[in-house]
Amino acid sequence: MITFKRNIISLALTGALLGGFSLTAKAQQAETPIADQAQTEITPDELNNFADAFVEVQSVNQNVKQKMMALITENGLEVERFNAIQKAKMNPEVPVQATEDELKKHAQIVAQLQEMQPLLVEQMKEVIENHNLSFNRYREVAMALQQSKDLQKRFQDVMNQKQTNSEG
Repeated sequence: MITFKRNIISLALTGALLGGFSLTAKAQQAETPIADQAQTEITPDELNNFADAFVEVQSVNQNVKQKMMALITENGLEVERFNAIQKAKMNPEVPVQATEDELKKHAQIVAQLQEMQPLLVEQMKEVIENHNLSFNRYREVAMALQQSKDLQKRFQDVMNQKQTNSEG
């Protein structure tokens, strides 16, 4: 079973996190906070739509992650090195230990990733909306999943049923 507390939001929203570089950081910041997700009622249809979207979003995320990793290596850094530099840059308490050349390459890669971001966010929204959910509702369901063991079980049951149906 998926460890929902740590993974559901990143998988559900982007899954394409590379060393703290989130494709949807700007989209998330632009959204208004969701009040009290524990009170969110999720219908069986919504949970089914969420599950379908979740599977497709994971697939898109894997594709995006591969493109991001290729972009990093094409620009002359190893993915692990990019992640180490990115992690250090994200934490002001950690000194960035990198050469001038590595920092220059890192900055170029980040700029290219940021250029890709709006298109990728739109692609995620389109995938979600193709499953009869708004982006905000998808986020609400994902947040509710983090907080509700009952909803996690319902979601796992839906996912297991979908897997059984696709195998049969």
